Amino acid sequence: MKRKLKILFFDNSTKLETVRDLETRGRGGMVTSLFKVSDFLSREGHDVWVLSDIAEPGKTAAGTSWIAKGCRIWEKKEWDALVLNRGTGDAIPEIRAKRRVLWTHDLPHNGFIPDPRTAKAIDLTIFMSGYAEWVWRAFYRTIGKSARIPNGVDKTIFHPREEKDLGYLIFASAPNRGLKRLPLIFEAIKSRVDRPVRMRAFSNMKALHPNEIRGDDDGFSLDYKNCRDAGIELMDPVPQTDLAEELGMAGLMILPTDYPEICSNIILQSLASGTPIITTGGIGSAGEWVENGWNGRLTEYQPVDYMIHTVEMVRSAVSVLEDENLHRRMIGNAARTKGIYTWEEVGLQWEKQLRKLF
Repeated sequence: MKRKLKILFFDNSTKLETVRDLETRGRGGMVTSLFKVSDFLSREGHDVWVLSDIAEPGKTAAGTSWIAKGCRIWEKKEWDALVLNRGTGDAIPEIRAKRRVLWTHDLPHNGFIPDPRTAKAIDLTIFMSGYAEWVWRAFYRTIGKSARIPNGVDKTIFHPREEKDLGYLIFASAPNRGLKRLPLIFEAIKSRVDRPVRMRAFSNMKALHPNEIRGDDDGFSLDYKNCRDAGIELMDPVPQTDLAEELGMAGLMILPTDYPEICSNIILQSLASGTPIITTGGIGSAGEWVENGWNGRLTEYQPVDYMIHTVEMVRSAVSVLEDENLHRRMIGNAARTKGIYTWEEVGLQWEKQLRKLF
């Protein structure tokens, strides 16, 4: 019989009012791997708790207990595994656990590991990509044993559709992942291909980064106006089922980001849906899933070289849109991309790594 583990996730990023908010978010346009992984482990029979900034403690449908940092229930238990989401923060001296796991859920930020020497107290570090491992090890030389577990994809909804609209271009990410670059890119693409193309951008800073809004409006009104003037249909974030339908129909993802993603959900979801990707090369982990010329195209130049990067994005998109045979091969290849796992497969990898500690 498998031993049931007592697992505590220390979360320093999820601010919620209730568990219902968390589950609603999961059904909406935002997916949190913390929610997915903790619930999988709960369904496998482990005693799983999440210590977070939630205002009203409660249990998810899978049985994960979400508790607030203000209550001291967690102090009365000795945990088998403490999983530190994003960084060690102030958790190590306060929580009694047999093993400590660092989940590098983001790039290193100030405060994630206030004292680099505390990394020595970590028994296992989970990286979400090779890029993430490279960055974190560059910052913290004391990181030891590790494993790579990326984000997952709900393949019951994100999967190839029978029909693709090859002229449908899509962008789906936060505005600071390249929204302001879309108008020039899209207008240039339209002027260079013979058949009609349309574009939708699923992006809303108010929903994704409310603390970054400036002034009384959205703070990005110029970017939004330029997109509309270019003929791009601006859409708010939509539930995952709706996003899956859009990705399934779209012929090409245009993602001119300058942000070094450690494991982009939208890249995984797009490829799982059979939608090739035109995106920035040489930055973040995109190149670990997008293979240049096979399931998408990667630029050589960075967005800091604005015009050359734009030219590369346009030429890459046009080269695909003008060659239907190439386009359809890329669609088929995208759906066959290796290293894209279901959330169940991700959960099993987590359970395997945690059990190895005992």
